[in-house]
Order: sequence, then structure tokens, then C-alpha cells
Amino acid sequence: MNQPTLETKRLILEPYKDSDLPDILAYASHPEVPKYVPWEAHKTIEDSQKFLDFVRQSTRTVRGKVFFVFAIRYKASGRVIGSIDFKNVNQFTGQIDYALGYENWGKGIMSEAAQTISDWAFSNLPEMVRLQAFCVSENIGSSRVMEKIGMSREGVRRKAFVLKGKSVDLTDYAKIRETK
Repeated sequence: MNQPTLETKRLILEPYKDSDLPDILAYASHPEVPKYVPWEAHKTIEDSQKFLDFVRQSTRTVRGKVFFVFAIRYKASGRVIGSIDFKNVNQFTGQIDYALGYENWGKGIMSEAAQTISDWAFSNLPEMVRLQAFCVSENIGSSRVMEKIGMSREGVRRKAFVLKGKSVDLTDYAKIRETK
């Protein structure tokens, strides 16, 4: 299974290119972007290169073990403004994670990208019955993305994650394939 290129009205979701390094640094260097994720804001182009190296080393194309990281690219400008990944936790379960440049928050961009990944996964992985995601419970914006794409809140795992040296709560969301 090859990583697809997916398009929406405003976006192209595709594998990263070497030429995306300046855009990665631009969106990943804002201090608000990594506030609820384990990585730190990028300070140099080398930080962004390490991310790109991680993406390439982690990509897996085997059904049931897929791991794809998509660059979120504006169609109009061609700029990369964030990332969204899809991974198989197991052959029946997929998971998404995402990050978006601060100047693009609140514009429905991540909901558009996440819905596209959800649609792709349920259409192309017939064995997948569950798509899940989680966020630090304080991250209201991320919770809204999950709700907008039809995920249901399943609960809170108290002090389940260590974020930058502090135990935090995680809120779990999932969408289940409708069976007939």
C-alpha cells in the first residue's frame, strides 16, 4: 500500500518533500503549536530536518501496520502549514495525530484534513473498524476537531501521559465503522 495524495477543497495531503523544510520550521517554531504534544518548538532548520528524517524512517506501507505522515499543504499557496498522521495501532484500529501552524487555527483546516484521512482510512482499509485519537484534556481545539469529524468522546484517562515533565489527563475519542 503506497501513501496516497489526498485533496480537499483547500488542501493537499501528501508525503513531505525535502523542499518543505522551511515551511516545517515556520509552522513548528511557534511556541503554541507544540504546547500539548511531546516535541519542542523547532528552533533551527536542523530540528525540522530531524522531524523529516523521523517521518521517513517511520513510514510503513504494510497493511495492518501502516504509518503515514501527511504534509498539510494549502492548494492556493503550495505552503505546508501542518501535519497529520495515520497509523494502524493494530489491523482493526487506526489512529490520527496532528499539528497545525498557529496562524491557521480556528479556520476549520484541521477538521477538513482529519475528515479526509478518516474517509480515506474507512474506504481503503476494510478491516479497520475503529478510528481513534486522543488529546491532552486541556486542548479544547483538538477535542473540537475530533467531535467535528464524528468521533465520540469515550472518557478521560487521568494522569495518563507525561507532557514536558508533568502528568496530564488524556481525553479519548473514537469513531466506529457502521456495520449493516
